[in-house]
This record gives sequence, C-alpha cells and structure tokens, in this order.
Amino acid sequence: MKIAIALLSATAALTIPVYAFSADESANVQGNVQYKDNGGYSSSSSAQETDANGDKSTVKQSQDVDVDSKGNTTKHSYSEKVTNPAGSNNEKKQVTDVKTEQKDNGGYSKTVKTKDINQGGTDVTTKTNTDVNVDSKGNVTKTTQSEKTVDPKTGLFSGQTTKSETTTVNGQVVKQQTNAPNPANSSNQ
Repeated sequence: MKIAIALLSATAALTIPVYAFSADESANVQGNVQYKDNGGYSSSSSAQETDANGDKSTVKQSQDVDVDSKGNTTKHSYSEKVTNPAGSNNEKKQVTDVKTEQKDNGGYSKTVKTKDINQGGTDVTTKTNTDVNVDSKGNVTKTTQSEKTVDPKTGLFSGQTTKSETTTVNGQVVKQQTNAPNPANSSNQ
C-alpha cells in the first residue's frame, strides 16, 4: 500500500500538464524516481518546450519524502519555471519551495517560499510559515505567519514588505495582526 501511494505521489510530481503543449510546439521531458528503505522516495523531473512563437520555457521539479519510525513524513518540494520570450533577454522566473513535517500529535509545520521575477524586473517574494498543534484534548491551534516583499528594482532593496500573523483555536480566530507595507531594507531581506 505504501509503495502504491508513493508511486502515485511520484507520478503526480512528475506530471507535466499535457495542455501546456500544442501541436506547433516541441517538448523534451525527463524524470527520475528513487525509492528509499524508510518508505519515502526522491523524484525529479525537467521539461523544456518551445512554442510556435519561439518562446522557450524550462521547468524543473524535485521532491524528497522521508518517513520516520513512527510513520511521520517530512516532504520537501522544489519547483522552478523559467520563461524566455523569443528574441529577448527578458526572462520570467517562478520558484516555489515547500517543506512539510508531520508531528507526533497529529499536527504539522509547513513553510512555503515563493519568488516571482516578472518581465518588468519586479521581484515578489512570499514566505508563509504554518504551525499546527493538537493538544491531548483534541484542540487544534494553528498559527500562520506570512511575509510578502515586492521589490520593483530587484536587488536594490527599494521594495515594500507586508507581514501578517493569524492564530486560530478550533477554527476560531484568537489573534490576527497585519503590518502595513514598509520600505524594505537590507536588514530584513
């Protein structure tokens, strides 16, 4: 059963949407899956495509799953997509990095980092940390902290940062805080 679940998960991680490629495009897709003794696996895939206009895209994905002696999993996924319009050096890059760890009490911790550099050069970075704990009475406490920085001149630290934090207990908000955008500087980057 664990092998079937791992195989389905690995297949899903390696799947490149078929609708992304039309008849006038070329594509090259490669993938690899390695199973671990602990029930986890590592997978990677890459795809390159050129559309009818000559625009090029490259997608790289990887996933690493480990299972501890109690059956809790740690999952790390990484994805990078680069799009380069034909006749231009104006790339668009999207990076997503996700790490999830199951806890003994039924909770989990999850960190999601995304970075998007659009064709105008704007760098948008978002980091979200979610921590879920379940106490002995079954009460679920969830704390989510997010930070989003929008930097119109990548690397010049002229952007704005918004921070928020929300805590819920059994689905009811007990704390919610958002800080208005402040100019970013090198000390909080």
